[in-house]
Amino acid sequence: MRFETDTTICAIATGDEGAPRGIIRITGPKTIAILRDLFPNARESLLAHRYARVIEEVISLPQLGHFPVAIFCWPTDRSYTGQPSAELHMLGAPVLLREVEGRIISLGARLAQGGEFTLRAYLAGRMDLTQCEAVLGLIHAKGERAMRVALEQLAGGLSEPLKMLRRNLIELLADIEAGLDFVDEDIEFVSKADILKRLSQAATQLSDLQSQLSLRSGQQLVPRVVLAGLPNAGKSSLFNAMSREDVAIASDMPGTTRDFLRSRQDRDGLVFDLIDTAGLDDMLEQHSDLEKPPSKEHDPDRQSQRGTIHQLRDADLVLYCTPADMLPSIDGVGNERDQSCFELVADHAPCDVWRVVTKADLSETIAPHGKTLPSFSVSAWKGTGVNELLHAIASCLARTRESEQDVVPMTGQRCREAVDRAIQRIDEARTATELGSGDEVVASELRMALDELGQVAGTVVNNDILDALFSRFCIGK
Repeated sequence: MRFETDTTICAIATGDEGAPRGIIRITGPKTIAILRDLFPNARESLLAHRYARVIEEVISLPQLGHFPVAIFCWPTDRSYTGQPSAELHMLGAPVLLREVEGRIISLGARLAQGGEFTLRAYLAGRMDLTQCEAVLGLIHAKGERAMRVALEQLAGGLSEPLKMLRRNLIELLADIEAGLDFVDEDIEFVSKADILKRLSQAATQLSDLQSQLSLRSGQQLVPRVVLAGLPNAGKSSLFNAMSREDVAIASDMPGTTRDFLRSRQDRDGLVFDLIDTAGLDDMLEQHSDLEKPPSKEHDPDRQSQRGTIHQLRDADLVLYCTPADMLPSIDGVGNERDQSCFELVADHAPCDVWRVVTKADLSETIAPHGKTLPSFSVSAWKGTGVNELLHAIASCLARTRESEQDVVPMTGQRCREAVDRAIQRIDEARTATELGSGDEVVASELRMALDELGQVAGTVVNNDILDALFSRFCIGK
C-alpha cells in the first residue's frame, strides 16, 4: 500500500457489471487540470468556483461517440480525501467506463490501489481509523442491521465518545504534570479526591467502550444457542426436531454424543447456530483442569465434557434440557444430580440459561420449576412445543441484538485488547493515587492508557495495521 498523497489517482467506483449509471473517481493535485483537458468546454466553469458543484457536460470518445457526463467536483481540500476531487457519473457500460478511465490515466493520473481513497481521507485527518473501518463494514454489509451499525460508526458513534475520553484524560494528565513542575512549591493543581473522581469516570467510560467493542458484538457474527444437560437428557432428539432432520444420533444409551454438532437455523428472519453438546457429568466442577486445552492424555469422556464447557462460554443463549421424569415433585423434592448440573451450566455460561423440559410425552403433569428463568415443555417424539421454543429463541436474540451497541467486526477485533490494557492502566493509576505512590507514577500510568486509546482511534498506528485494513478494500473506495 502506498502512503504518498502527491500523485493523482483514479478508479472506477462501481461494479464490473453493466448498469444504468457508472462512477469514476479522481482525487489529487492534478484533478482540476485533468478535468479541463477532458472537458474543454467546461474549462472556465471549472476555474470559476471554489466550492463543490455539479457540471453537466458531454464527453467525446473517438471510437464510441458522445456521452453525457455529470461532473461532481470538489475543487479544494473540502472533499472526502482532503484533496481536489471529482466523480464522473455516466452510463454504466463497462467499455465506456474503461475508455474514460484510460483517458484520465493518459492525462497524468494513476490507477488507485484498493482502499486508497479512504486511506487518503485518513491521512488527511478527515476520518479516524474506526470510521475507515466503518466504510469497509458498509461496503460489505449484507443486511439492514449491518448497514445501520456501519453508518452509526461512520457518523462518529464510536469516535466521538473516544475523543471525549482521550481529551478528559489528557486534561487530567496536564493537571498532574503541572503539579510535578512545581513540586517544591506549596501549590496544588489538582486534589487527590479530584484525581480519583476523574479516574473513576474514565473507568466507567472505558467499561462502556469495552462492551461496545466486545468480540461477540458485530453484524457478521451469528448468535449461538447451546443445548446442555446431563447425558441422555433428550438434547440430541430436541436438536433433530429443531433442525427438522436427523443430524444427531439419538439413543437411550448415555454418552452417545461425544462432540458438538452445529445446525444453522433461520427463524422469523433471524439466523442463529444451534449447538448440540455432550452430556455433562454432575461432578464436573471438581475437575481442576477444565480450563486447560484438551490433551491426548485425557479420556474421551473428559475431552467431550471439556468441549461442552468451551461451547457454553461462547453461547448467546443456553437451553438446559431436563427430562420430565427429573422435574421437582409437588413437595419440591427434585433430582439433585440434575440441579447440580444446572447450577454448573449457569456458572459457566455468560448468558441467559433457559430450562427446557424434554420428553414431555412421558409425564402427564409438569410440576412448577421454582425458577424465574423462562421454561418450556417439549416432546421431540410428538413434535409438541418445538415451534413455540424456536419462536421464543428468535424473539429473545432479536431483542438482545437491538439493545447491543455494535461496532463493525474489524474494529472489535483490532481494538478489544487495547481497551483491556487501557482499563488495566487506569486501575493501576487509581491504586497508585489511593496508596499515595506519587503523582509521577499516576502520570506514567495515564500516559500508557492514552497510548492504548491512541491505537483504538488510530492516532498511534503502524503501517502493518494500515495495510491490514486498507488491503481489504476494493479499488475505487
